[in-house]
Amino acid sequence: MENDKYLQELRDFFMRVPFWQHTGCVVEHLEPGHSVISVKIEKHHLNGNDTVHGGLYATLLDNAMGLASRAKCGPHQATTNMNIQYLAPVSEGTIYGRGRVVHHTKRTVTTEARAEAADGTLLAVATASFRVFSEK
Repeated sequence: MENDKYLQELRDFFMRVPFWQHTGCVVEHLEPGHSVISVKIEKHHLNGNDTVHGGLYATLLDNAMGLASRAKCGPHQATTNMNIQYLAPVSEGTIYGRGRVVHHTKRTVTTEARAEAADGTLLAVATASFRVFSEK
């Protein structure tokens, strides 16, 4: 199926992105409009309080929303706005970003995501908008 091929190509592409490799993001699930990614917490992800740095939450959430958006609306996009509410700290284990598309037009995609600990604890929530670019 053509859609399955596109989703695999998208997954493979993001797994090769240097920043994804640096943070340790892993694609766990991908379908049009939905994604789940994970990061195993390492010492370099922690801030001065020995909890996950807010920047890692932001990266996880942006990646989850962006991947869900690209899976539904095409590969040529950029984040134009993102809002995050940090809800709980975590210091170890694996965290998950669950992103989904809530609305889209030809040029704009609106998304939301949740960051959760492995036990389901809600760590952060976010919304974002993405600009869809035409293919060259």
